[in-house]
Amino acid sequence: MAYTSADGDYFLYNNQGHVIAPNDQYVSSAHGIEDSNPQDGFSFQGASSYSADPDATPSFSSHHRGWSGSTVSTHIPSAKPFLSSSSRWTRKSLSFSTSALWAPEIIAVTVALGAVGAIIGVLAKFNGRALPEWPYYITLNALIAVLAAVTTAAMNISLQNSMSQLKWIRFKESRTRLSEIEAFDEASRGIWGAIKLLFTLRGGWLGSFGAIVSVIVLFLGPFAQQIVTYQTREVESLENASVSRALNYTGALPGRTSPTGFVPILPLKSAVYNGLFAENGRPNAALAFECQSGNCTWDPYDTLGVCAECVDLTPFIQEYCASGTKSNCGWQVPQGAKLTDRTEVFSMTSQIPTARGDQPHSSIMRLIFMGTEAYDGNAGETKPWAQQCMLSACVQTLDTKVLNGVLTEKTIDTKTNNTVIDNSNLNDGYDHNVYIVGKDGTHYQLGIEAMLSMRGWFSSLFANGSASRSAAAYNRTITDNSVVVNLTVGVSSGVTFFDSDIVTAFYWNYYQYADGLDLLVSDMATSMTVAFRSFLGAVPVTGRAVYTESYVNVHWGFAVVPISVVVGALVFLVSMIYQSEKSTTEVWKSSALAMLFHGLDNAAKNKFAHASSFEEQKAQAHATKVQLEDSGDGTLLRM
Repeated sequence: MAYTSADGDYFLYNNQGHVIAPNDQYVSSAHGIEDSNPQDGFSFQGASSYSADPDATPSFSSHHRGWSGSTVSTHIPSAKPFLSSSSRWTRKSLSFSTSALWAPEIIAVTVALGAVGAIIGVLAKFNGRALPEWPYYITLNALIAVLAAVTTAAMNISLQNSMSQLKWIRFKESRTRLSEIEAFDEASRGIWGAIKLLFTLRGGWLGSFGAIVSVIVLFLGPFAQQIVTYQTREVESLENASVSRALNYTGALPGRTSPTGFVPILPLKSAVYNGLFAENGRPNAALAFECQSGNCTWDPYDTLGVCAECVDLTPFIQEYCASGTKSNCGWQVPQGAKLTDRTEVFSMTSQIPTARGDQPHSSIMRLIFMGTEAYDGNAGETKPWAQQCMLSACVQTLDTKVLNGVLTEKTIDTKTNNTVIDNSNLNDGYDHNVYIVGKDGTHYQLGIEAMLSMRGWFSSLFANGSASRSAAAYNRTITDNSVVVNLTVGVSSGVTFFDSDIVTAFYWNYYQYADGLDLLVSDMATSMTVAFRSFLGAVPVTGRAVYTESYVNVHWGFAVVPISVVVGALVFLVSMIYQSEKSTTEVWKSSALAMLFHGLDNAAKNKFAHASSFEEQKAQAHATKVQLEDSGDGTLLRM
């Protein structure tokens, strides 16, 4: 026990720091008084009186009834209470043991912080990237859900124990209604109790803060899932996308049956027939390409091919009458094509370049079509028309795409060789091949043998022919090439005599489709270009494969909830640790034993002993205020 002076009065303090009033005659030995500072040389065996003179030295008898024989005292001329070395050791021990007492909550908050940090880290890593493919079909959502569940569980440990500790702090610091024990317990056990504590304002600002955090924890999982969404985008790859282009074409065979001495190879013949008769709108369907994704693009590129060009000659039509007659006249154009009479409803005239060079060097063939019934006319109306189409070797600039596995190509530019060369003597020492220079300076070559093979074969394949409805035509001898059919197409109808299938194809296309002749000649040219690009002179062109990719898109705004909840739980825990230290409240948290051992004192129990029902006891608890106090019978809730 310490003896000290303060403002002229002398007081005694026990080892709990409580003042023993001056009028106390004796102190029970239960408050055992220890030697607090024996080295000072002052001691006494008892105390019988207190002096009012602050400068007088107190006198004590050797022993006083009720004091332990080992009791000593020290005179300290100071106005500040003295704390014994034992008390200082107790405070240090309390500080050193704080981390151990709160270890589960500290670990729980650390785990929660780590889990939220892991969520943020994982999402930051994969934000904007392709959806990860992990083993065992583990998805990013599953990982976030697990981390969110760990965060929720860890924070509940900290929040529940912190809320329970707040109950003891509240009763330690002030006299509080006994019924609030139940409010704090409910708040520590679940969301509903936290909501009740929040709206009744019975927990103070600190309790309300903890209740808010406890309620927001409920939304952590959904908001954590909302942070990440999955969207699709198109990405390009330079792999697995290629198509061929022709730098040259030399496919030809010597042939005595051809007027030019060369015949085309079979793939080219197949391409011509495909272009004329397939009528599928896909003349380039035979072109091989690679596009594993089903969607690919290429930068514009050049290739050797065949170009088609058609022009309208109708303004140049003139009436034509055979010599010596004026009764049955037809029409003609300056280019040399004619309809001999009005019974010829359709005619095809082919003009193949001669070896002397009467057409540009890159020209393959010229076709002139004429008719008496126009596509845009009325049935039976005589309305003559004429159109010229030309096939030429050229360099095409193509825009190629593959969409859903279907190849489409658009010609954005063409270039031909318009020079005129005499090919009558191929052994004159000159290079008679057809050369066309591309935009990038590349020289594209069509071998003269290949050119002559096409001209020679076309001279027989596209032999001049017509479609007639005259009686004389019906009486003509049917040959292997001629076709007689009762055909109705567009404005043209009736039994018609065709000189060949080629004439029939062009007749059908003209009356069936708008710009039908342009379409058919273009299909044939495209099909021939595919043959060029499929021969030995072809090289691959690398494109870009377009893939539809699912990627991670992070909405960071939703991360506010998990971060706020974890920070709130940490702040609440630190506040409980600080308040427990400040109020010297034992760290009992949610211990059931603490409630049993440090419950109501006898006086408080006696007050509730006469209540007839539990409801009456609850009503009395609401009206009764208690405080957690230390006394001789222990630390109890006292009225």
